[in-house]
Amino acid sequence: IVLENRTGAGGTVGALSVARAAPDGHTLLLGTTSTYVVAPFVHRPPPYDPTTAFEPVIVLSEGAMVLCTHPRTDLRTAAEVVAAARQRPEQLTLASAGAGSLPHVVGEVFAALAGVRLTHVPYRGGAPAMNDLIGGQVDLFFEVVSNVAQHAEAGRVVPLLTTGAARSPLLPSVPTATESGYAGLALASWTGLAAPAGTPQPVVETLNREANAALLSEEGQALLARLGIAAVGGDPAAMAARITRESAVYRRVIDARGITAG
Repeated sequence: IVLENRTGAGGTVGALSVARAAPDGHTLLLGTTSTYVVAPFVHRPPPYDPTTAFEPVIVLSEGAMVLCTHPRTDLRTAAEVVAAARQRPEQLTLASAGAGSLPHVVGEVFAALAGVRLTHVPYRGGAPAMNDLIGGQVDLFFEVVSNVAQHAEAGRVVPLLTTGAARSPLLPSVPTATESGYAGLALASWTGLAAPAGTPQPVVETLNREANAALLSEEGQALLARLGIAAVGGDPAAMAARITRESAVYRRVIDARGITAG
């Protein structure tokens, strides 16, 4: 396997290169939530339709995202964030990894569910956004659990809720969005493998079988555990259903909140 990182436009550059590749099973897309169900809808016009541009192979892994804040805010629960946002409309700042990025859109999903407005502060990536949260320059940030846990343990940030269906083993004391009253925020950051549309089904089935075996291997399980993410696996139909379901969720919020990548 040769890994080729094609960055740009929230992952759409790499995704388009796969969508246009020969459907022979030799060019695959290792995509994320953003690639499959966010980025296509924050660009105008959409660069591709995620439900038709690819042959889904498998959802590999998923991990919760965490809403976190700086200790100086004195906010310790999601309910306190919402109350503060209602008292001071658009005064609380929400950092993101960039306009139209997954942290941005998840933050807007949270704001929409809570019925509040936050002031978005886009950064060029998650690392500078986290640095400014730690420095107290911004109030809130949604980031994956594995990138938050060490800062939470050191007291540099305060985790308020996680978006996973269950509590994260890396942050077991932090309630889930559902526990906090925001069931619609039970959205994970996930990765999936896909091939160009038109790839023969026997090829897709072979790729799926081998990927499932890797996820179930001792080495695969140990690697994911260290990263604080869970193996998912399953068949191509499960990935296709997830893309369809989450595309509808994210697109509705993206359109309603006027989110764009520009």
